[in-house]
Amino acid sequence: MPDIILLGDINIDINATLAAYPARGGEGIVHTIEYNTGGAVVNTAMALAKLGADIGIIGRIGSDTLAAQALADLQRASVDRSQIQVDSVVSTGLIYIVVNPDGERTMFSTRGANAFTQSTPDWEPYFANTRWYHFSGYTLLAQPQHDAALYGLELARRTHCRVSLDPNPEPAMRYGKGIREILPKIDTFLPNEHELIVLSGGRNFNDAIKDVLDAGAKAVAAKRGSKGCVIAYADEYLEIPAFDIQVKNTTGAGDSFNAGVILGRTVGLSWPASGVLGNALGAIASVTQASGIAKSNIGEIVELIEKDMFKAQWAEWHSALEEVLAYLSAVQHP
Repeated sequence: MPDIILLGDINIDINATLAAYPARGGEGIVHTIEYNTGGAVVNTAMALAKLGADIGIIGRIGSDTLAAQALADLQRASVDRSQIQVDSVVSTGLIYIVVNPDGERTMFSTRGANAFTQSTPDWEPYFANTRWYHFSGYTLLAQPQHDAALYGLELARRTHCRVSLDPNPEPAMRYGKGIREILPKIDTFLPNEHELIVLSGGRNFNDAIKDVLDAGAKAVAAKRGSKGCVIAYADEYLEIPAFDIQVKNTTGAGDSFNAGVILGRTVGLSWPASGVLGNALGAIASVTQASGIAKSNIGEIVELIEKDMFKAQWAEWHSALEEVLAYLSAVQHP
């Protein structure tokens, strides 16, 4: 059974790059277009698998050509697909992603079969030896997927594995109360800065961190884009800088950050090193024109860290950088 189980949406992403976003009612010319298997937890799963983690994914797809691509891509990434359900009526989820020249993206999605994910008796043995359960806030928006995600949470707690949740933008706005109610069951909460502030009723960033910890989350690893990340737990507050990169496409960057933090904590890295690994994976995912998650490799991550390691902003984090490099070297040359 997998070391790390992820539950969430399985989609096909259509990534389109524009020279300029048109005004409402206008027309934009697409320069490049690419089809990728995506969805928040799929992106995280692929990034984890790329680093050699034993990964299983739970979700639901249609019985269509989009599903065939998703299954093939997950198989190539060595992600276990045994708990992926097939819907004979509803189509596979689809997301249209428009990427501006500065790398920012606007997304239009149809969740399709994802919302109909349901728990099965097979899950109990599947969770028996897992070490980490990660799920997406999107799973909480509709039934029966909502109850399925919470059943996964129940199984994870029953088997004493750690749990993480990325609230995601839309659920943070539409289901904030429900997310806050389950925070006491979350070991690592993985919002971005905007989601964190929304969930905390518009508080400033630092107060929002404290609010989420006071609400019960054991640790918060908050993504801040070009400002890096903040990791807070107990009495610790770590502001870890971002790597110097030229951003081309932020699609999946936050999901890749999640992978770095999850992997780091699963294999026993310190919190500072886990934050560094998260920032590194997020950066790697941002430097290709299309989604770069499945294309990254350990060598690229090592090169990125070594390039920045002696810059002034990393002076106080040198030991964390060394810890990550030592781990990656062990994985690359077992």
